[in-house]
Parts: sequence; C-alpha cells; structure tokens
Amino acid sequence: MIETVWNTFGTISYFIEGYFFYRVIGGFLEQRENRILRLSAYIFGSMVCTIVIFPQDPVNITLNLPLFFLMLVLGFREKMLVRISIILMFFPIIIAVNFLVVDMVGSMVIAPVTAGNETLNIILSNLMNLLPLGFWYGFQKILKNRAEGIVRTLYNKAWYLLDMVCLASLCAVISFVYYTPAQTYKVWIGMAACILTNIGSIWLVFYMAKSIRADMEGKNLKLQRAYYGQLEENQLKLRKFKHDMNNHFLVVSGLLEEGKTEEAKEYFAKLSRQFETKGRNFCKDSVVNAVLNTKYEEAARLGIDCQYKVDIDSLLFVDSLDICTILANTLDNAVEACQKIENKEKRKISVKARCTENGYFSYEITNTKIGETKERKGKFLTTKEQKESHGYGLENVRAAVERYKGTMSIQYNEESFCVTIFIAASGKWSP
Repeated sequence: MIETVWNTFGTISYFIEGYFFYRVIGGFLEQRENRILRLSAYIFGSMVCTIVIFPQDPVNITLNLPLFFLMLVLGFREKMLVRISIILMFFPIIIAVNFLVVDMVGSMVIAPVTAGNETLNIILSNLMNLLPLGFWYGFQKILKNRAEGIVRTLYNKAWYLLDMVCLASLCAVISFVYYTPAQTYKVWIGMAACILTNIGSIWLVFYMAKSIRADMEGKNLKLQRAYYGQLEENQLKLRKFKHDMNNHFLVVSGLLEEGKTEEAKEYFAKLSRQFETKGRNFCKDSVVNAVLNTKYEEAARLGIDCQYKVDIDSLLFVDSLDICTILANTLDNAVEACQKIENKEKRKISVKARCTENGYFSYEITNTKIGETKERKGKFLTTKEQKESHGYGLENVRAAVERYKGTMSIQYNEESFCVTIFIAASGKWSP
C-alpha cells in the first residue's frame, strides 16, 4: 500500500514537472490554438523532461531528441530555425539535470542509504523527483514574461550565433552519456558546466533582444525628434508670418494699386513657398507618422515626387517598431535609388499602406530607378563603396516580416523597383 502511494506520488510529480517545462517552452514560442495538439505536446513534453538518463545509456538520450522535436511541432507555431534553437538550448539542460539527479543523487546517495530496504528506496526515489521539478519550477518563475517577444525581435543571424554556442553543449552531454567513465563523478562538473553554459546562452538571448529593441527604439526616437523639430519650425514660421502680416498686405496692396498684377502674384508665390508646411499628418499613429514625415522631407529636398496613401489608425497586432523598420528601410532604399536619376522629373516614389481592424497589414512601395539591380542567391547587393556596412536594409525588412509569418515579394525592371508586404494578424504558418 505504501509503495503504491509513493509511486502514485512520483507519477503525479512527473506531470507537474512536465507542466512547468511546457510553460518554460511556451514563454518562447507561440502555442497552437488546437487544444488536442497542445495536450499532445504537453504529454510529450512531460516524457522529455522526466526521462531517466543513466551512464552509458544511448537509448534514452537518442529517443528523447525526436520526442522533443515532436513536442515543438505539435504544440507550437514557429519557423524551423527557432525550433532547432530551442532544442539546442534546452535539450542539454534536460539531459544534464536528469543525469546528475540519477547518478549523483540516486546512485551515490540514495542507493547506499537504502541498501536492503526496498520500501525506503521507493520513498526516496520518488522524493528525488522533486529535484528536477523544483528546477523547472524555479526556471519558470525566474523566466516569467521575459521571453515574451524574443522570437519576434531576434534576427536569424542571432539565432545562428546562439546555435553554435549551444551545439557545443549538446555534443558534450551526448559524449558524457555515451562514453561515461567507470568513475562517473568525473563527468559531473562537465554536466554542470553544460547547464550553466546554456542558461547563460538563454540570458544572452534576452540581452541581445533587449539591445536590438533598444537600437530600434533609438532610431525611431531620432525620427520622432526630427518630426517634432519640424512642427516647432512650423510654429515659429507661423508666428513670424503673423508678425509681418500687415507689411506683406501693404506690399501686395501697393503692387495691385500700381497695376502690377504679375508682381503681386509672384510675391504671393514666394510667401507660399516660404511658409510651406512641414510635419504633415499622413496617418493617426504618431510614431509611424514621424517616420513618414522625416523621409518625405528628405525626398522633397532631393526633388523626389513622393506620394503617400497611408491608412494606419492604430497598430493592433504588429509592433510599431517593426512597422517603422519596414517603412524606414524601404523608403531609404527608394530615396537612394531615385537620387541616381539625373532627370528630377523622373524621380518618383509611391507608398500604399494599410492596417485594418479585421486583421491584416498591407504595404507596397514603388520607386523609379536607373541602372542594374544586382541580386545574388535571393539577396540584393548594395552599390555603395563601404559594402561591409551596407546592404542589410531589405534583409532587416524581410526578418521583420518573417517574425509575423508574413509574405514579402519584390519585383523590378529597368525603370522601377517594387516591394510588396502582407502580414495577417493570425500569423498562420505551417511547417
């Protein structure tokens, strides 16, 4: 009876541990809506995080890897690169924790104490399950909401870098298990080091995501400052205009009295150009409007005819920083391409953007151009002299679109270049 109670206790602890492990993974990845698939992922996750790893045990560790992958496919929606990264980050931790619990605590501590006492062995063995349970509970509590938005912030290159670090830990733990020496304590430090290395890698993910977001916010802040600077300049011009209004009217009145109609019209034209309004209201979203205004003024200075048709009242499902990344980079590329056209009458940029309440963001930008568009393996090459620091604009845009599982298409010919983007709120993606 006692043995049955404690074995039941151990089984329940396995599923509780699986719950906390599932919560940890769910902090990084977007869960599927289908409850059956999520339940299946939870069950597989419970099997993955509670698997017993013995020294020189290639079977369990080998079977555990496809189970982990199956868990991620069934329960979560994300691109393959991120799923592989999650496996590389967490699989070594799972194996190392379970190996240390079984070998260090089970074989070296519990087994000698309970020698010859089967009931005590069952009790302590089931109590031992609380150690990995506590680990994943603590991990989940520390993680909290820190992982939220990580996947949508990091670029592919960042994931590749983390994969390289975590791959070393994966190879290490597999080697430790496959070729465990007779004195198993010799690999304990290595296993602990793998746990610390991958936990450090996870914290590095947070740091990188925070840095990338801070950089994006800094760039957008500069654009907003430029926009509000334009508004302040408008106010100053308005005050000056009001102050000199009577003088302007006297000049025009004098010209009309003398019958100099053409001169009066020319004077009015000069006043109009002098008081040309900056800080236009292209859309209701203030951050996006700041980006559009700054790029519009830059285009105007270069003699580029820039036409906007933007309907963005509020950003319901796309982060404002991501939309600004899309707008700023594509507009920069369009302005750069138009600059190369000697005939200013042919410098044209057309922008159409819309973000609707029923769940989609659409964007199209077309610009005129001259010269050859260089493309290699699906990537567009910069024509600037310092190639090492340029040529990432469209790649950053593509990365932002991919974070929402959207689509981006590019079409061009000898005279024009067009980028079209579509993002749905549901972010549906199939492996």
